[in-house]
Amino acid sequence: MKESSTTKEYRVLARKYRPQFFRDLIGQEVLVQTLSNSIINKRVAHAYLFTGVRGIGKTTTARLLAKALNCEKKSDNSFEPCGKCDSCISIQEDRNLDVIEMDAASNTGVDDIRDIIDNVKYKPAICKYKIFIIDEVHMLSKNAFNALLK
Repeated sequence: MKESSTTKEYRVLARKYRPQFFRDLIGQEVLVQTLSNSIINKRVAHAYLFTGVRGIGKTTTARLLAKALNCEKKSDNSFEPCGKCDSCISIQEDRNLDVIEMDAASNTGVDDIRDIIDNVKYKPAICKYKIFIIDEVHMLSKNAFNALLK
């Protein structure tokens, strides 16, 4: 059967309605204030660990941080990504080469972590920063955790 060109790709509702700006995050005012201060003052840590119960926006916040750090049109005194530049759009559409999101629930082995470690040594291709988002990191095997810590 031939699919028509108007057929859209299915997206889970959580991804479809994911906040695209820090101002859209609900119930995370303290986190937004902390991240905004670090972005504005250019004192961003090399790693962030977002914890909490399911559905509070850990991955969403990580993606927003990636957009804010790599936004091409963001002014120096702002922390919000523009949402209109090539970098913001490509991160939003999951096609940015420098923002790598790994689902550790599916990729639980040492080889998956070694792929990340091998990729770290390369400079960003198009963005200012190369960002790795490891989702569901608690699902990694013991050996994969040890490989990541090394």
